Amino acid sequence: MMEEILKLIEGYGLPLVLLLGALYALYRFLVFSLYEVKNQFSRHHERAADNINEMMKKIDIILEFIKRNDK
Repeated sequence: MMEEILKLIEGYGLPLVLLLGALYALYRFLVFSLYEVKNQFSRHHERAADNINEMMKKIDIILEFIKRNDK
């Protein structure tokens, strides 16, 4: 493994090897970021759905109260 890396450095030059390493690191960072954003969005969506469900329950209670007092 190390010999292959040294042959790459010898054959293509240090700048190209460093560029490939930087591109790989950027790729890994982007993949990590996308997963993290997806997870945070999912959690935010779940919290929003819970809030809407709570609001709907409260609205149902208010409507039921109005119906009872209308009679």
